[in-house]
Amino acid sequence: MKRRILALSLAAAMVVGALASCTAKTEEVSSVVETRDVKLTLWGSENDQAFLKEVASAWATQYAADNADVASATVDVQIKGEDVAGQDALNDIEAAADIFGVANDQLAGLTAANAIYQMPDSVVSDIKAVVGDSFLSSTMCDGNYYGFPYAPNTAEILFYNKEMYTEDEVKDLQTMLDKDLGGATNLIADINSAWNSMTWFATAGAELYTGGDKTVNTMNKPEVATMLDWLSQQIAAKKIVDTDSNTDAAALLKDGKAGALFYGAWSKDAFKEALGDNYGVAELPSLNGTHLKCFGGNKMLVLNATTKEPEAALSLAQAIISEENQLKRFQMVGQTPTAPALASNADIAADPAVAAEVAQGGYTVTNQPLTGTADYWTLEAAIVTDLYAGKLSGVENIQAALDTLVQNMQANVGA
Repeated sequence: MKRRILALSLAAAMVVGALASCTAKTEEVSSVVETRDVKLTLWGSENDQAFLKEVASAWATQYAADNADVASATVDVQIKGEDVAGQDALNDIEAAADIFGVANDQLAGLTAANAIYQMPDSVVSDIKAVVGDSFLSSTMCDGNYYGFPYAPNTAEILFYNKEMYTEDEVKDLQTMLDKDLGGATNLIADINSAWNSMTWFATAGAELYTGGDKTVNTMNKPEVATMLDWLSQQIAAKKIVDTDSNTDAAALLKDGKAGALFYGAWSKDAFKEALGDNYGVAELPSLNGTHLKCFGGNKMLVLNATTKEPEAALSLAQAIISEENQLKRFQMVGQTPTAPALASNADIAADPAVAAEVAQGGYTVTNQPLTGTADYWTLEAAIVTDLYAGKLSGVENIQAALDTLVQNMQANVGA
C-alpha cells in the first residue's frame, strides 16, 4: 500500500514537472512541497487498545516518512467494539471514525446506507495475498469487497472435560451422546440461535447464497429435515441442552454437570479456567461419517465512506492486518489470525483452541452477506426456537416449515 501511495505521489510529481516545462523560462517554479497533517480516528474494542495504539503509532511514523507531502500523521484510537461500531456509524456517519471494526454480517446494512468505502481492485488483491480466498469472500456484499479481515468469527469448536471424554471419543458426536456420564449432560450447544444452528443445516448439505448467488438456497433439503428431526430427539432426551451464555456454560463445565460444549473460540479463557487440568479442546466431531460444519465469517476493518483521508486509512488498515501485526495481535491479545501463513507459527500452534479453530476453518461455511438477507436470522430463529421448545418435530412438519422458510427468504432478496 505504501508503495502504491508513493507511486501516486510520484506520478503527480511527474505531471507537475511536465506542466512546469511548458511555462516561460523566466517564470520561477517553486520546489517546495506543500505539506499537511494527516489525522485519523480508529475505533477498536477495549481488549485491542494496547495493540492498536502500538501499531498505529509505528504506522504514523512510517507513513509521514514515506510521503513527502505529509508533515505528520496521528491516529486517535478510541474504544468502540465491533458489536456497536456499525450501528453507531449508521446513526451518524459524519461523526464516525475513519476506520472501525464490524462483523461481516453487518455489511448488508452498511453498504445499503452507502456508509463504507468499497475496496479498489488493487487493494482487494493485496488483501487476498494476506488472508486468502475464504476470508476475502466473507468481505463481499452484492459482488463488491468492503473490508480487511482481522479475526475469524468461526461459530463453534468443541470444548470438553478430559475426565469425561477421551480424545478419540470427541471425534464422533454419536459416541459422545451415547456415553453415560452419570447424570451429567453430554453436550451443551447454542441450539436456540439462528447463527449457531447453521451447524445442523450446513452439515446436512444446505447451501445459503454460496458465492453471493441469490438463487442458491437449499435450506429446505430433505436431508436438513431429517437432521433437525434427529436433533429434536436429542433435545427431548436431554442429550443436548441449549445455552447462549458462556458464563452459564463455564459454570456447568466447572461443576461437572456437562461433559462438552460447542462454542466460539473467543470464550476459550473462560472454559480453560473452568476446567483447569481437565481442559480439552478440539475441532467439531463427525456425525454418521460427516464432519460437522458451522457458519463462519470474520471481524473486519471497514473505512468510513466520508473519510477525508482514504489513502491513509487504506494504508493503516492494511498495516493492521499484515502478517507481522497479526502475529503481534495474537501475542498481545490471543486473537486467532486470518493469515494462513501464520498457522505453522510455533506460538500459534501451541494454543489448542487456536489450532482447533484453524482446523475447523476447513469445515466452515461462509456467511455471505447480501442486501435483503438481514431478516434471515429472524426467520430461521423461529424454526430452531420451536424445535427446542418441542413445538416442532417430525420430518414432515419440519419439512413444511423449511419450505416456508426458503420461500420467505427468497422473497426478501427478490429471487
